Amino acid sequence: MIKPLTNGISLIFRGLELAKKPAIRPYMLVPLIVNIVLFTFAGYFVITEINDALTALDSSSIDFWSWLDWLEPFVETLFSTLKWVILIASVLLILFIAGSVFTIITHLLISPFIGVLAEKIEKELHETNYPSHTVAQIAGRTIKREFLKLKYWLTRALGLFVITIILSFIPIVQMISPVLWYLFGAWVLALQYIDIPADNNGKSFDEVLELMKQNRAEVMGFGGATLLLTSTPIVNLIIIPIAVAGGVLFWVEKMAGSDKASA
Repeated sequence: MIKPLTNGISLIFRGLELAKKPAIRPYMLVPLIVNIVLFTFAGYFVITEINDALTALDSSSIDFWSWLDWLEPFVETLFSTLKWVILIASVLLILFIAGSVFTIITHLLISPFIGVLAEKIEKELHETNYPSHTVAQIAGRTIKREFLKLKYWLTRALGLFVITIILSFIPIVQMISPVLWYLFGAWVLALQYIDIPADNNGKSFDEVLELMKQNRAEVMGFGGATLLLTSTPIVNLIIIPIAVAGGVLFWVEKMAGSDKASA
C-alpha cells in the first residue's frame, strides 16, 4: 500500500524532469499563458472587490460617546491592521480555491493542446503506435472526451454533496466530509491526466477507469499530490504540463506491464 502510494506521488517529480526536456518546453507555453491570463484578470477583480469592501470599514462607522473619544486613535489603528490581515487572508483563500477551478477551466479551453503535449511527451519515452496528430485533428475528439469526464465527476460530486449534507447532521462524523472531498478530487484529477494519453492511444473511457481501479493506491498518490499543487498559488501556473507528463508516465509504465503480462 505504501509503496504504490509513494510511486504515485513520485510521478509528479518525474513528470517535472520530463517536462523540462528541450523538446517538450515549447508545448508548455499554451497552458502557462492561459493560466497566467485567467489568474491575472480574476486576481485583479477579486483584490479590487475585497479592497473596496474593506475601505468602507473604518472607525467612523462607530459612534463613540463623547467621553470615549480618546479611544478613537487606538480603534483606527486596530481597524487599519485588521483590514490588511483580512485582505491578505482573503486573497490567499481565493487563490487556493481558484487554483482547482481555473485548472478545470483551462483544461476545457486548451484540451487539444494538452493532447498534443501528451503525444510529444510519450514519444520521448517510447515509439508510439499511432501517427502524430494536429491540434485540429485532436480538437473534435478531446472536446467530446472532456464532456464525458465532466459528466462523470459532476454526477458523483452531486452524490457526494448529498452525503455531505447528511453527515453535517452527525456530530464528529461530519469532520470526515473534507477528507472525502479531497479523496474525490484526487481521483478526478488523476483521471483527468491519465485519460489524455489513453485517449491518444485509442482506449475507451471505461478502459481507463478499469486501469485506474487496478492501481488505486498509485492513482490516489498521483492525484493527491497533483490536487495539493493545483491548489497552491504560483505552483498551479505550471502544474498542468507537469501533471500531463506524470499521467503519460503512469500510462506507459502500466500498459508496458500489461503487455508483458499478456505476452
